[in-house]
Amino acid sequence: MSRALAARGTLHRASLVLASQVLALFVLATFSGAIPALARIADEEANWSRFRGPNGTGQADRDVFPANWSEQDYLWKRALPGVGNSSPVGWGNRLWVSSGDPQTGTATLVSFDTDNGKRLWERHFGGGTVAMHARNSYASATPALDAGQVYFAWAAAGEIHLAALTHAGQQQWRISVGRFEGPHGFAASPMVVDGVVCLQCDQAEDGYLVGVDATTGKPLWRVDRPPGKASYATPCVISAEFEGSPVRAVIVQSMTAGMQAIEVQSGSVVWELPHVLPARCVSSPLLADTLLVGICGSGRRGKSLVGVTLAGERGQAPSTTLTLSKNLPYVPTPVVRDRLLFLWQDRGTVACIDLDDGQPVWQERVGGNFFGSPILAGAKLYCISTTGNVVVLAADREFAKLGEIELGESSNATPAVHRGRMYLRTASTLACLPAQEKNE
Repeated sequence: MSRALAARGTLHRASLVLASQVLALFVLATFSGAIPALARIADEEANWSRFRGPNGTGQADRDVFPANWSEQDYLWKRALPGVGNSSPVGWGNRLWVSSGDPQTGTATLVSFDTDNGKRLWERHFGGGTVAMHARNSYASATPALDAGQVYFAWAAAGEIHLAALTHAGQQQWRISVGRFEGPHGFAASPMVVDGVVCLQCDQAEDGYLVGVDATTGKPLWRVDRPPGKASYATPCVISAEFEGSPVRAVIVQSMTAGMQAIEVQSGSVVWELPHVLPARCVSSPLLADTLLVGICGSGRRGKSLVGVTLAGERGQAPSTTLTLSKNLPYVPTPVVRDRLLFLWQDRGTVACIDLDDGQPVWQERVGGNFFGSPILAGAKLYCISTTGNVVVLAADREFAKLGEIELGESSNATPAVHRGRMYLRTASTLACLPAQEKNE
């Protein structure tokens, strides 16, 4: 009798093991399609892989850096082969930044080891000199990254070129994405999402937005843009439900097209708000929870800010819930912390806006002129002036200037924060500042 009970117990345990294996296989089959997307999102959040980091928010919430420092505090500092305005990007223990030769128009992409600043490789992309704005350079476009490749855009011979290189510097593909003509010069930064490299080129005529297969360089789609003033904004990404299906879309903005959501895989228009931005767009769109913020302006002054709340069915434009017309930046992109919107203006005034009611919390003059955008690290804001001074403010309801550090050279770049280090780019130098600690 005891042997029979033992046999039944063994059979029961075997049935439980088999059932658990079947359940595990079912769960894996059910969610395997979501695993690559989740992995990509995790990679994006762990690495500073585009202009202003994950989805262009400019946020590194867990890293705490000092409000003041000296030369001795840098982990390393390196000269760059030329000058430029682009920002550094990082993946793992590698860093990339572009630089340009003002005499020949050659753009150079350089890779560094993040631990010691060792130059790993550099690649040159010739193009010849062109007319451009006095503040522009031949290296104003920030590269974009994914787990295997770095994507670099530059202008040459009246066209925009896009190339993909491995992290080790081997070119995988190179294409011309379209014509370029503009008196201010080229400055648009690419971004990569879900295996598609997106690049926006708004110009006086024949503007476009392209989506390119990140693996092969094959153009997947092209969206023609209406003629008008050039836009230099870098898109951001939204994820939403439309008609019961998940959609990933890039947000692009310009004076003539307004604000649009373009589906990443197909290039189809999800929704559009065509008349919400009445001037040139240089500041990039910013996603803060479900609020999408866009800014336009001219003459070093912001003219209009619009905030739209993401909701509704596919093809239905979101509702406008915030509008501002005073104390706005033109070039710098804002940053958000705890429902507070920080607007760092070109002429050195900073404003704090409560997103819950759209009312100003404070506005203060910090001095200087700014073309780089602020970033948030821990509870501090960092922004570099055109003369190379890093201004540090408290990202809080109470205004507090915490520090000001001289970098010793002009800068139009935005700081980057990657894996516990801040990277500060001047015209021809790159410096690495380690974090003090991490917020938990």
